[in-house]
Amino acid sequence: MEIRYTKSDDGYIAKKVGNSPKKPGNRFKLLGSRVHIDPTQLMSGWVPVSDVPNEKGKSNSGFIEMGKLSTEQQLKIFYLDVGQGDATLIESENALVIIDGGPNEGLYRYLKKRLESLRRADEAIGLPKRDFLFINAIFISHFDKDHYYGLVKVLKDPNFIIGTIYHNGLPRYHDFSSDKDLDLGTIINHTDGTRSISTDFTNIDSARTLLASGELLTKKGNLNYFGNFLEALVNSHDSAQQGVKSVKRLVARKPESLEIIEIGVNLKFEVLGPVTTKKTGEIRLPVFPNPHNITATNPIPAPSESYTINGNSIVLRLTYKNVRFLFGGDLNQPAQKYLHDRYHNHLNKFTCDVNKACHHGSSDFDVEYLKDVSPKATVFSSGDDGSYDHPLPDAIGAAAKHSQGEFPLVFSTELARDTSVGGKVMLGHINARSNGDIIVMAQKKERTSVTNPWHTFHVPFKGPFGEQH
Repeated sequence: MEIRYTKSDDGYIAKKVGNSPKKPGNRFKLLGSRVHIDPTQLMSGWVPVSDVPNEKGKSNSGFIEMGKLSTEQQLKIFYLDVGQGDATLIESENALVIIDGGPNEGLYRYLKKRLESLRRADEAIGLPKRDFLFINAIFISHFDKDHYYGLVKVLKDPNFIIGTIYHNGLPRYHDFSSDKDLDLGTIINHTDGTRSISTDFTNIDSARTLLASGELLTKKGNLNYFGNFLEALVNSHDSAQQGVKSVKRLVARKPESLEIIEIGVNLKFEVLGPVTTKKTGEIRLPVFPNPHNITATNPIPAPSESYTINGNSIVLRLTYKNVRFLFGGDLNQPAQKYLHDRYHNHLNKFTCDVNKACHHGSSDFDVEYLKDVSPKATVFSSGDDGSYDHPLPDAIGAAAKHSQGEFPLVFSTELARDTSVGGKVMLGHINARSNGDIIVMAQKKERTSVTNPWHTFHVPFKGPFGEQH
C-alpha cells in the first residue's frame, strides 16, 4: 500500500469501480485527505483504496480515481475552536506550522489527537510508529494569554518537537514587581514627538535573563503567566529531547524588502508586522493609545498597554503556490491605520484570498485596512464568553462588505461544530484546503452524515445556485 492525498475538490471513495459521484454508498473526501492505495491493482483508471482508521480501528475501503490523487500532501489549514482565543494549525508537504496557541488545552488536545491519527495511519500500512510530532514553526502573534498560554502544555510534552518559535519581542512584566512602562518595556520619547517601546525578548538567552530578573513575579512570589511560558520554553530547549530548537523575534522594517520565511514545500510566510518605528538602528516598536481617549484637546493621549501589545501583533501573509492567507493577530484600529500609512506604496501586500479576522471580531477595526485586505473569505475565532461577545455585528458586516465577490464568505469558530463518536455535538473548527489553485472552505454538518459530513464552499463562492455544496 502507498500513501496518496486527494488533490481535487470532488474526490470520493466508491463502492465499485466507475461508480458515478451521485451513486449511493460513495464517501466524499475533502481535498488533501490522506488515503492508502494499491497502485499495482489499477483498473480503468481506478485503484483499491482505504482511508485512515478511526479511533476504533475501522476504515472505509473501496475504489478511487487515480487522477484525483497526488503524492504531494496539499495545503490544509485548521482554524481551531479554542474558545475565546486564537489557534491555527497549518499542514502541507514536509511542514506543520502553528499560529498562536489559544488560552487553554484545546490546541494541545487537538495535537494529541492528530499524532494518534498519524500513528494509526502509519501502522495501517506497516510503517513504524512515529515517536513524536515535529512542528516546524510556531508563530506567537503577541503575548496575550488567549494567544499563547495554551502552548505551555505542548512545550512540556516530549511527544512534540519544535523547530523555531517566532514572537514579537514584547514580554509581559508583572505590575507588582516591574518598573517597566506599560509592563511591556521602556518607552522612549523622541524629539519629533513620537514614542517607541523597547523589545526586551529576543532569543533563548534573553528568556533566561528575563526569568532571572525577578520582574515576572506576582505579589505572592510566583511566576506570572508569561513567566510560566518562558520557564516551559527554556526547559524544553534544554531537555535531552530538545523540544524547542530556537527562538527568534520577528519585525518588519522596510515594506519594500520584507523577511520571507520558507517552510517545507511551497509555504512562504511574509512578515508584514509589527513594523518598527525606524527602518535602521535599534529595534523599537510604536506605542498606541486607546483611540476612544483621543479628543480635540487631547489629540495624543497616553499610550495604552492593551492597544500597544495588540497593535504590535505579528502579521503574516502565507503564500502557497497561487493562493494567499492573511493572519493579523489582534491588530486594532490605531495599529491598522499605522500599517496603512507605512505601507502606502505597498498596500497590495495585505490582499489575500482568506483573512483571519483581527481581534476575534471586535469593533476595533479600521475600514481602510479592511479595504487593503479585500479577501474572498473571512474567519472569526472567538468563544462563548459573555464578557466579550465577539464577533460583534459591525465587524461581521464590515468584513463582508469589504470582501470580494457577490457572495463573500464569513465563518465563525463559534458556529462551527464537530460531532463525536457518541453523537454529542462538540466544539469544531473551520477547514481551508487548497491544491495551490483552488481553495475549499469546510465545516462539519451538525447532523452526522455517513457519506458527506461537510458543508463545503469554494473560494470565491458563486452562490447557492452557482455550485454544488
